[in-house]
Amino acid sequence: MKLFWPKNIEIEVAIEQLSSNQPNQPFDQEVEAFTQSLSKRFLRMRELPEVVALGYWLRKANIKEMQTAFEQGTVQKIIRSRGTVFHIAPSNVDTIFVYSWMLSLLAGNRNVIRISSKEQNGLNVLLQIIIEELARTEFQKIAKQTIICTYGHEENTTAVLSAACQTRVIWGGDETISSIREIPLAPLANELAFPDRFSLAVLNSDVLSKLDEVQLDSLLEQFYNDVFWFDQMACSSPRLIAWCGDNQQAVNRFWKAFAQKIQQKQYELMAATQVLKYTTTLMLATESNVENLKNGTYFSRVTLSNVPVDVRERHCGGGLFYEYNVDKLEELADVLIDKDQTIAYFGFKREELESLVEAISTRGIDRIVPIGKALDFNGVWDGQSFLTSFTREVVII
Repeated sequence: MKLFWPKNIEIEVAIEQLSSNQPNQPFDQEVEAFTQSLSKRFLRMRELPEVVALGYWLRKANIKEMQTAFEQGTVQKIIRSRGTVFHIAPSNVDTIFVYSWMLSLLAGNRNVIRISSKEQNGLNVLLQIIIEELARTEFQKIAKQTIICTYGHEENTTAVLSAACQTRVIWGGDETISSIREIPLAPLANELAFPDRFSLAVLNSDVLSKLDEVQLDSLLEQFYNDVFWFDQMACSSPRLIAWCGDNQQAVNRFWKAFAQKIQQKQYELMAATQVLKYTTTLMLATESNVENLKNGTYFSRVTLSNVPVDVRERHCGGGLFYEYNVDKLEELADVLIDKDQTIAYFGFKREELESLVEAISTRGIDRIVPIGKALDFNGVWDGQSFLTSFTREVVII
């Protein structure tokens, strides 16, 4: 195990010291000051747009908005933190543990964060900033309530940390979650699990055809961010593109302009991912539900006649797009499954989106957002409210 924070101490001692510190009240002033300090530093990291997005989410106005909503929903209620929250972060989105941790902090909890052992430059920079902030004198209360560590697949360590927490948060693949769930929690502890999910975008080709060049460029900028900030591997990154309508000219214009947008961005994909994407499309080409295949310089398009369940598991990211056509938006409900999480949309009215939700018969879809907002994080994720799960209500009769 490597302990990033606190420094120069054994994990057993760190857990004992952490548990001896009393949790905070929700939206503690020192915690809010800590979020603002982090926000200012993250917003300056222009070379890492996903970290800038995190800094924007942590800005004072957003924190105050969350606080107001929380307080309005808990009027005349006695709300306390759960105690200690153990966060197990994923390897594919290196900022996600900060969102989870910040919401837990705002709820008043002590926190243990296990980050991925995978080497990532962005994560290293992020960690350095966090550690520097924890070392500041004005944030010592938070520093004493925080453990940040990394280790391999050692079940004994996970068991020790799980036994010390009142809430466990697991971000990861289905196998990871199944494995960790075999490790017991304390009887009163609860758990939030965020497994593999699959997301899509749906565009109205008739509305798309009416965009001028400036409007189209703005849409493509947003679409690019949704897709490529995490190499299309975030659970909410669009991988299936559903086209509603029959304006093929607008569709062709969209993809041609998108190729130019990627070139302008000077996006670089690792050679290994390029090879994987190419071999994946060739394997998909043998399937009966694949109608067309186009391998381009910057992305690949696979047109599907239907969307079988297993095609989601074969997606490799890096600019691989499944395409599927529907005449009406509600028809999209026929191919949605429990695993599907986010729909990013363009060209539809709210009542059309509500009709789609009504038509969905599976557990699938927890978020419907405009294109450009697919990766935006808020206090509700996969249908679960973090602040609710991170707190408890004390009833006095």
